[in-house]
Amino acid sequence: MAKILNIEIDTAQLRVAETDSRGLRIYRCFTLPVPQGAVDDGQIRDTKTLGTLLKKELEARNINNKKVFFVAGSSRIANREVRIPFVKKDRIQSIIQENATDYFPIDISGYVLSYSIIDIETTEPKPGEELKQYHLMVYAAPTSISTAFHELAGYAGLSMAGIGYTGDSVYSAVKETFADGVHMLVKIEYNSTSISVLNNGELALQRTVNYGVDSAIETVRAFPQFGEDLTQTEALTVLHDRRCLQDTLNGIAAAELDQQEELLENAKMEVTESFRYMVGNISRIMDYYISRNTDVTFSSIQICGLGAGIKGIRRFLANELGHRVEVLYALDKCTYPEFPESEGLYLYTAVIAPARSGVNLMEKTTRKKKEAEDNLRGSVLVCAVGVIAGVALAGAGVANHLYQQHMQDHLNQRISEESSIEDIYNTYTSAKTNYENYQRMYQYTNTPNEGLKTFLEEMEQKMPSDITVETFSSTGTQVSFSMRVSSKSAAANTLMQLRTFESLATVTTTGLEEAEDNTVSMSVICTYADPAPLDDDTTE
Repeated sequence: MAKILNIEIDTAQLRVAETDSRGLRIYRCFTLPVPQGAVDDGQIRDTKTLGTLLKKELEARNINNKKVFFVAGSSRIANREVRIPFVKKDRIQSIIQENATDYFPIDISGYVLSYSIIDIETTEPKPGEELKQYHLMVYAAPTSISTAFHELAGYAGLSMAGIGYTGDSVYSAVKETFADGVHMLVKIEYNSTSISVLNNGELALQRTVNYGVDSAIETVRAFPQFGEDLTQTEALTVLHDRRCLQDTLNGIAAAELDQQEELLENAKMEVTESFRYMVGNISRIMDYYISRNTDVTFSSIQICGLGAGIKGIRRFLANELGHRVEVLYALDKCTYPEFPESEGLYLYTAVIAPARSGVNLMEKTTRKKKEAEDNLRGSVLVCAVGVIAGVALAGAGVANHLYQQHMQDHLNQRISEESSIEDIYNTYTSAKTNYENYQRMYQYTNTPNEGLKTFLEEMEQKMPSDITVETFSSTGTQVSFSMRVSSKSAAANTLMQLRTFESLATVTTTGLEEAEDNTVSMSVICTYADPAPLDDDTTE
């Protein structure tokens, strides 16, 4: 059976699995740490470095397979559930292309569109009348993602077969295992978490939140109790090897501890606290689904991805979500090799069968290069046939000329009859020009100070309640304030949280002052992020 390399690239980790074409067996698999800054939100920034690393690792493992199917995960990839009439499958893509602007409020010329079929629904609008329609999940990915993957494949010496989407790949891998009941699969990655709800094997809900293990990694690096001057990879290893999490966000009152033990417990509490927003978003998505389906109870909650390997994460999520949580260690009808102690199937869920659903976000020009080469050989034959046909057509030239003259007269008459359309078109063009001028004028009214409201809302949402703001001032470009917190570690955590604010471009501090009561005063200067453009639309 033909083999293929399936590769998923996250901000912190690259995962490779050599599988059969049906995704029922993993022959070999491995992970590689991604150099810091090489990948940002699913967009590969350094294709040469990453491609060279991948090529060396494949050679070291004697993997000679050159055909690769990539899996992309990014907040820039939009998805929508849509329903279209029941037509021939070869017409679905063209219908999606024609109606893309109804699904996504973007200029689709810079995006690649693809889809997967969730279900074929049957309704009876009238007694005895049956109406079928497709229930689809449609995806739109920037062409820059496809271009970057194509460059990466070139540097790695691979031939790209396609690009899948993480959420679709995970669903394709688990839907047979979760064919009965309602199940939730939580894929925790470096800076995002995707939540998929399956109802009797069908995708009922899929959401992505912008919280992952990145805050926990930075917290581990900030506390010397876990190690001095840890890199991002070393901090992740600490989370996998040591129990750095408390069982709940509220913590457990410990017995008398010496100073070092107390410092370690406080550090663990800070690591646990870094998961608060992620857990809160998962809980809200659960509540949303239950509110729409009041008779539903979850049969299981499974976790996978980078975060599933963190020690204590399963028990922590179970306590916070109020439901039993399991790590995804096995799937029905899937065989796989023995994993190292530090790994498991939970890491490779997205690379088991990414091509199974048919989703392919590879840019069409890249996808058709091979087809063009095949067509070139056929064009020689077509040319020969064309010469013969040309001789035959020459004999019918006179008759054709008379026919074309008649058609020209007819078209000229139609042009004369429809001349009023030109006035309508000119009116439309003028209105469009005015609209674009007004839009450009409005952009000049935007100032960074418009981000003050967003900044204050983020302060209310993300900052701990025990912070006291002593002074506060705002200009057209920045906001400065001083605040008092309970300890130096709280000050460090506060700065880390401020640097996650979407409303801010930069965050700096002029230093800390510790009072006699051990509280810490800190002055902070923040620069606003650029305001969003007038017609900026965001997608889920």
